[in-house]
Amino acid sequence: MELTFLFSQFMSGLTYGLMLFLVASGLSLIFGVMNILNFAHATFWLIGAYICFTFWSLMEAHQFALWVSIPLAALATAAFGWVCEVVLIKRIYKRELHEQLLITYAMALILGDLIKIIWGPTDRLIVRPSIIQKPIHLFGAPIDSYFIFVILIGFAVAIGLWWFLKYTKYGHIVKAAVFSREMVGALGIPIPKIYTWVFTLGIFIAGLAGGVQSAIGSVTLGMDTNIIIQAFCVVVIGGFGSLMGTLVGSLIVGEVFSFAILYWPDGAMVLIFVITAAILIVRPWGLFGTPLRA
Repeated sequence: MELTFLFSQFMSGLTYGLMLFLVASGLSLIFGVMNILNFAHATFWLIGAYICFTFWSLMEAHQFALWVSIPLAALATAAFGWVCEVVLIKRIYKRELHEQLLITYAMALILGDLIKIIWGPTDRLIVRPSIIQKPIHLFGAPIDSYFIFVILIGFAVAIGLWWFLKYTKYGHIVKAAVFSREMVGALGIPIPKIYTWVFTLGIFIAGLAGGVQSAIGSVTLGMDTNIIIQAFCVVVIGGFGSLMGTLVGSLIVGEVFSFAILYWPDGAMVLIFVITAAILIVRPWGLFGTPLRA
């Protein structure tokens, strides 16, 4: 097998892995800080993709339509997420995990029907601007030029989150809340407000990921069902609440899926589930998590 082909497959896996990171990082952040297992997280991602399509449709005559639509979709999805947190999520902070899963699963079904009512069952397709319609060549391998954009966005979000958590006052509060909400609350810091903004930040990243995803293929109903399972695998492998773990877990899942497609297409997802199960048995808190969260 030619090295250029393997490199092309590696880049495909890197792109897929970083798209998973964009989805899973918000899921991991919300669980790590709020202890909320949000099964509807990928549905917010899908809503972001549909909103991006709507903004793009309004500006499709312009070459900048996609580049403007992606951040607008992220902001609009975050605003919707903020409303959901204030109206519903806030009421299930103290519920057991299985109750949270059932409630957020019901939420995913309701939002799925809402998507069908607003955008209909027809697939939606965004036409990319001409500047990214042709592949570029790296080491002799043709690479979809939009994949480069996805990779840059993925690493930019990872670096941005790392900087936020490490160097800002609010990031330090969020990290402290991961380990001891009681201690943070005892210092007079309003925990409910932190929860609201962390949830909104997680949904903002999901909306951004949805906007980026919308130009990779058609936007279709049910996309969220497939990716939420893989996002859960990512955070189990990396460790809930760990940014580095989520990044490494995403890259593992992306590359395993990409290369497994070559040799065992029917078993690509099986391999990911096997890795996830092995991590749960050997290290239940994930590669970069802590026993505190096990």
